[in-house]
Amino acid sequence: MSEKFVLGYASDTVSEPILWKLVKDFNIKVNILKASISPGMEGNLLVEFDAENPHDLARALKWLKSLGVSCVNAAKRLTWAEELCVDCGACSGVCFSDAITMDRGDWKIMVDRDKCVACGNCVKACPFGCYCLDFGE
Repeated sequence: MSEKFVLGYASDTVSEPILWKLVKDFNIKVNILKASISPGMEGNLLVEFDAENPHDLARALKWLKSLGVSCVNAAKRLTWAEELCVDCGACSGVCFSDAITMDRGDWKIMVDRDKCVACGNCVKACPFGCYCLDFGE
């Protein structure tokens, strides 16, 4: 079971070995996909958690929240204004995770938020501003 989350750190938790404890105490494999965090400052981490047991992941998320670390499913962070999209394909050409693809049958853009790694390439590539990555709370 693998899921992506945006972890929001407050300044008092930045220097704690939180990811190490997730591996050691909760048997969670952690893959850091993107980080915007500095010691002594607030920040965000885009991570992929892999747990063999869903119960371990649930316990880990509960523990993180008890520390004051916010945990939001990353799929909820990518927004796509489909009604503004003209299906030009600029976004699909820069999406290396295949979260954004072009359907070859009807030439329409398809977005699979579960594959998104929040790289921001789609935001930069879209000439109509159809994409937004929200890392705030």
